[in-house]
Amino acid sequence: MLKAIINTLLSICLLAYPVLVYLGLSQGYSQQIMWLLLSLLIIRAALSLRIQVLGGWLLPTSVAGVILVASALVSAQPQRLQWYPVIVNLVMAAAFAYTLVHKPSMIERFARLREPQLSDQGVHYTYRVTQIWSVFFVLNAALAIYTVLLEDMVLWTVYNGLVAYIAMGILGGGEFAYRMWLKSNGQLK
Repeated sequence: MLKAIINTLLSICLLAYPVLVYLGLSQGYSQQIMWLLLSLLIIRAALSLRIQVLGGWLLPTSVAGVILVASALVSAQPQRLQWYPVIVNLVMAAAFAYTLVHKPSMIERFARLREPQLSDQGVHYTYRVTQIWSVFFVLNAALAIYTVLLEDMVLWTVYNGLVAYIAMGILGGGEFAYRMWLKSNGQLK
């Protein structure tokens, strides 16, 4: 139970990563924010060795984050912190795409948690949704790269700390609504 609480708190803090980076860098606390982020990512990496997350993305994103933040600390280049959303999106894209080749697809894995006897139609549908999420993560990574290259901290923070999350919510919510509509019309079992 304690591990779950700690993991939830870490996840919330790391969801706020862009805002923390913005506040730290714009207020002159880059060293402090880098040490905080490094600590959070090390804890999450250690916990991810014990907590199995569907898709196996937690450990790679945590380790990559540790390396990135450590390199920002060592080089005294806090701007490197802006690359973390890119890394997260690329790892997620790779994890989802990997399951398109090595089935079951990621979304099928999620679906089978609620519906173990998924129909062939459901398997095909979840495969397509996994493809959509894979493309989404690649596009989101590209936009995250673009915001880094523009060197505008406010734009980077707004996109990576708000717009990207809204886009994920719209995609997830839209897919859920579409799936419910398909089910209610008998087109998906």
